[in-house]
Amino acid sequence: MTAARIVIVTGGAQNIGAAIVERFQRDGATVICADLNPHADKTVHYVRTDIADKTSVIALMNEVSERFGHLDVLVNNAGICIETPLHETTVEQWDRVMAINVRGTFLTSKYALPLMTQEAASHPAIVNISSIEGLGANPLHAAYAASKAAVAGFTHNTALEYGRYGIRCNAVAPGWINTPFNEQLLAQYPDRAAVDAEIKALHPVGRLGSPTDVANTVHWLASAESGFISGQEVIVDGGRLAKLPLPNL
Repeated sequence: MTAARIVIVTGGAQNIGAAIVERFQRDGATVICADLNPHADKTVHYVRTDIADKTSVIALMNEVSERFGHLDVLVNNAGICIETPLHETTVEQWDRVMAINVRGTFLTSKYALPLMTQEAASHPAIVNISSIEGLGANPLHAAYAASKAAVAGFTHNTALEYGRYGIRCNAVAPGWINTPFNEQLLAQYPDRAAVDAEIKALHPVGRLGSPTDVANTVHWLASAESGFISGQEVIVDGGRLAKLPLPNL
């Protein structure tokens, strides 16, 4: 019988992270939710973690080492976004976005790698969550876009350096995903039907993405089925980036 894989998901308590946790659990994995908030499912191993803090990340990896001895999969999902014009963005806001989205991805990867090189590790893989905003642009998201472009570059380099140890590293770049946060944003518009129609027109598949769409892609990239894929950024956006805007004639 194959042993359950050991998986860490940062920011796994809600939204996309919670869907990723559920997808790995459904496959029989032992999932550690590394978050500032506990997961609603009490069967999920929860380790309170501030991924921007070195001491907190080391404590997380020490606990995983003591309980399981190795790590198979790291999903760097935790991230934040601010909506501020660039000239109004404070240094503190910029640094906070970079601390969580970039420094956090660096710290968790750095201290997870020794656990992933253990002999017991099965098809070790790191999957980072980037964004299509690292490839395109949305207004008011300069800090977020810069951080996600950094995550993509970090992914390529990690894949290059650690492939020799059998560790693959890829990124998933979600587009507009239907999370409670985005639903709250859309609810502010008085003509919701018009907004929904415009969103549908943006996406060739005719809908917003769901957290499950992202979770399924993450799960596949962490599996042996994608064993020859590394250093890639997989776009999950319903075709949004591929669609060239045309004038309404």
